Amino acid sequence: MIKSVIRIVRLYFFQAWFSYRALFAWSTPFNYFASKMGFPFFSMLMFIFMGKYVGLNDPIYIVIGNILLLPSLNGVSGMSMTIGGEKQFGALSYLLGSPAPRAPLFMGRAFFHILDGFITVLVALPLAILIFHLDMSQTNFLLVGFCILLISVTATGMGFIMGTVTLVSRDGWMITSTLQIAFYVVIGVNFPVDLLPPVLRAFSSSLPMTRGIQAARLALAGAGWSEIAPLVLGEILIGAIYILIGYATFRFTERASMKSGMLDNL
Repeated sequence: MIKSVIRIVRLYFFQAWFSYRALFAWSTPFNYFASKMGFPFFSMLMFIFMGKYVGLNDPIYIVIGNILLLPSLNGVSGMSMTIGGEKQFGALSYLLGSPAPRAPLFMGRAFFHILDGFITVLVALPLAILIFHLDMSQTNFLLVGFCILLISVTATGMGFIMGTVTLVSRDGWMITSTLQIAFYVVIGVNFPVDLLPPVLRAFSSSLPMTRGIQAARLALAGAGWSEIAPLVLGEILIGAIYILIGYATFRFTERASMKSGMLDNL
């Protein structure tokens, strides 16, 4: 039993390491941190000016929202690109032919995206403090860090699903990109979810990240565990459901491909 657990954990981190080498090993520290500072800064500026155009004079809500969105974008697009890239670069047939357990093979690809999403926020927050004079005097830093890590994890659930879609459809990346744009509207990034129409509000509540962002906002304002616990537990539940759906979808696609060869025909 113990040997089996050690083997699964070892396989998980091996897959995480190979995923890291494929995605980040070509980069340099300067390029990496430049990208982490550049995108958050200019995305925050864009939405601040858009908010002022429609009469939102307080930029802090938008700044915080765009910072908290970064792990979500990283988890969804990063996982979609990683899984879809297995086919594009010819590694998928070796993966499907491997006798290794599928769960650690599949889940291991998320590890460095989770870590990268967390680091992105750690870079963007000091940037916001310096440039936008973000007040952190009441912040519960431990809970904020936990919420950011939680968002980074739950976002990969949707990334798993979109990665499988990318495997079976030429339009997978286009669908993922459209979904990323929708996040700016439906998960409470630039304005509260309560302002959405009822249909979009229901859609928002069914997504991971929505409750995590709300919990992180409360923790930034100084809220304690008792105040954010319902949101955190809801985020964990929704995130787990998405991860399980993503894994089940991948397994179904794998089995179907063994019979029809559909992953080789597209």
